[in-house]
Amino acid sequence: MVEQRTKRLFKRLRGVTILMDTLSYAMNIFGGVYEDDRGYRHYRAQGRTYDIKFHPMTLEWSCNCPAYKFGRGKACKHIKEIQNN
Repeated sequence: MVEQRTKRLFKRLRGVTILMDTLSYAMNIFGGVYEDDRGYRHYRAQGRTYDIKFHPMTLEWSCNCPAYKFGRGKACKHIKEIQNN
């Protein structure tokens, strides 16, 4: 039972990884930035698939890496890398 759940979870995660890799590849082709319909600009850190978001109206940055999540909203090294470029 546990083994079957693990296999299903791995299949789901593998699909997300492929999707993120494809999105990262496309972002690199088109200048490394993607802007969604809500106005957020999405960036990628060099060699990582973390989603770094910036909202130009509110000037808010966020990242989906563990350091940002557990740092209670402090800027992580990925955000600082994008800000310094």
